[in-house]
Amino acid sequence: MFGQRTSLFVREHVAMMKLRDTYDLLDPEGQAVIGQAKDEPAAWAKWLRLGVKKAMLPTSLNVYASSNPQPILRVKKHAAFFRTRLEIIDEQGRCLAQLRSKAFSLGGAFVIFDATGQEIGQLKGDWKGWDYAATIQGIPIGIVTKKWAGFFKEVFTSADQYLVKSERPEQLPLLLGLALAIDVVYKERQG
Repeated sequence: MFGQRTSLFVREHVAMMKLRDTYDLLDPEGQAVIGQAKDEPAAWAKWLRLGVKKAMLPTSLNVYASSNPQPILRVKKHAAFFRTRLEIIDEQGRCLAQLRSKAFSLGGAFVIFDATGQEIGQLKGDWKGWDYAATIQGIPIGIVTKKWAGFFKEVFTSADQYLVKSERPEQLPLLLGLALAIDVVYKERQG
């Protein structure tokens, strides 16, 4: 799915009273669906969402290529009260990055750590929380931009759209994981 791509468009599904989120992954030029990301929490956590804020509960967002039933990327979110911890894991089970949300930021931000826990970079949003820039060891690796979805969709739902652009193709899986982390931590406002 990733191949030599340097960009993806992420479109969250709109649904009423949803206990799980689903995202279509599209080719930015042709808008063809090339994969899907699914929020797949444990059964107990899914039903607990009816009474507890979803942002506080653990979940796993799994990314699937359209032709593969096995996840090719996973974003694992741990239970959180103040600052959220996440891990981005590739299809071989290797940790691409660990994330920790910053306690105070205007548009949202994560500190990025390698698999051993050493700080290697950051993802930082602008003051309005629509444009995010990722850097590793001070070098820009890409951006995640929230896209306008129309008045009614923006006002009445929490379904968002993102354009993910990396500097190099091998960085796209990490940036897709960062885009999903932004949505699950900073953009979900329901339950």
